[in-house]
Amino acid sequence: MRLFQELEFLIDDSINQSNIKLLSAMVETDRISHAYLFTGNSMGQLYKLALSFSASINCTDNGCGDCEICRGSLKGVNPNIMVVEPQGNILRIEEVSALQRFMGLSAYGPGRKICIIREAEIMNSEAANRMLKTLEDPSDERSVFILLSEDISVMLPTIISRCLVYSWNFEFEDGKSGQAELKMLEKYLDDGLKSILADREINPDTLDLSLRVLEILKKMEAGLASTLENELDRINNRDYDQGDLKKYQSFLKSKHKRKLAKFKKLGISRVFDIISAWLEDIITVRLGAGQKNLNFKDNYSFIKNKVRNVKVKDIFKLLETIEGNRAYLGYSINPELALDNIFLQVDGLMLER
Repeated sequence: MRLFQELEFLIDDSINQSNIKLLSAMVETDRISHAYLFTGNSMGQLYKLALSFSASINCTDNGCGDCEICRGSLKGVNPNIMVVEPQGNILRIEEVSALQRFMGLSAYGPGRKICIIREAEIMNSEAANRMLKTLEDPSDERSVFILLSEDISVMLPTIISRCLVYSWNFEFEDGKSGQAELKMLEKYLDDGLKSILADREINPDTLDLSLRVLEILKKMEAGLASTLENELDRINNRDYDQGDLKKYQSFLKSKHKRKLAKFKKLGISRVFDIISAWLEDIITVRLGAGQKNLNFKDNYSFIKNKVRNVKVKDIFKLLETIEGNRAYLGYSINPELALDNIFLQVDGLMLER
């Protein structure tokens, strides 16, 4: 499936390669499932993946990238493809009803009808229940649904269970935008955790680490927010009908409001991921595994020499705390207090007993 191999934003790791191998085999053998769920940290890149997969499904050469079907599909312009996305802050039952009508029509030519649903996690309850019924009893057995979500934890579990789920690893939607800040965030966390874990007493810098981490996330958030201003400036400088302009402005503002809210949650979740990976590495070393089994292989010597007296059961307890905090990210959790609590517990692991 050549189209997937040409997606430069995909990280070259075992998860992505496994996904590509499985999806390619489905396309080549024409054993296409009726429902897929793609998840990852960028809706823009998930959408590009969905378009590439859609092109590959209907292409007579398994996604050559050059034929009319591929070229149209990659642009989202194909009579057999419908793209559904929220027109406000949620996906409503009206959007799901529209896709039901579209999928109930016969496919154009020999291809399959494909519906791509962006931001599937923000369906309201009515839309989610209608979507579930659609997945349970599709009007055409050859129809294909591709749901896209940056956060499947808030989706209806029964919808997830009806889909083949593929989690993808990539960075940020706008190419290299945010990469420097991400590297800075990872370095701060790496240095900060080493400082905490190397100390046998309460480290006075522990709480400062939370503040520094949140400052970096705010810088990344500000970069994302600036894209809204750029888009608004671009459309304001064009000769649009005023009524259409206001509608488009409202659409963009709603879209970016959702993106900012998701970004905050994903940013803190990324911090949780890094801390959890560190803790998992400590457990791995304590249980006698070698360097090749670590998430952060460069930290093997540090953990081996500096982190000796930590009880594995205490680390597991802290991992449970992190996952508990992650579950509340969509609610009223205070990120600074949550990080303070976690870093203090990491600090507490190293106190002399």
